[in-house]
Amino acid sequence: MPFLFCELPAELRIAILRLLLTHNTPIIAYSCNDLRAPQPFSLDIHPNISLASRALHAEANEILYGENTFQAHPTYLTSRSFAMNPHQPVLSSHCISRIKKWHVRVRLDVDPYYSPAEVAQTFSNTSELEVEVFRASWGLGTYDALEGFTKVRGVGRAKVHGSLANKYARWLEQAMMSAPGTKIEEWQHIALPLA
Repeated sequence: MPFLFCELPAELRIAILRLLLTHNTPIIAYSCNDLRAPQPFSLDIHPNISLASRALHAEANEILYGENTFQAHPTYLTSRSFAMNPHQPVLSSHCISRIKKWHVRVRLDVDPYYSPAEVAQTFSNTSELEVEVFRASWGLGTYDALEGFTKVRGVGRAKVHGSLANKYARWLEQAMMSAPGTKIEEWQHIALPLA
């Protein structure tokens, strides 16, 4: 009699899928079917298990996109999300909508190519969001590139760090982890350089 993976108890099947589909290195997604790790790491995941059946596809994709950390493009952010290589982004809105853990690098000294509404729509209600802020030189740029993140709500765990004031980072984390629809006290803007 053949072994039928789908007939295993759900808890055991999910545990096996987690072993096959999760990785502790952020993943760059080139497309829904082409996932790679940052060099020199190898990405030891096996997404082809999701091709076995429709039911398994649904279970596997929930784990693959819901439990791995993906990176958003530092300039285009929501329209060019990726796991490892920014030259081969995830373009499928269906795949992007399943991602629950994000790592985002935001540059403060360039104009963003994304709108605050896109940021709020993409990153609200995710389980984890890490925002790494940087700039070419300390004192250049403003917090304008972070405007969309001030409207993000419902994040399970938010971490903001990098080239910005520690007080602003903690305020932004609290804002993003607040419940959807919550009004928060506005940040009191301070002059640059931000210390």
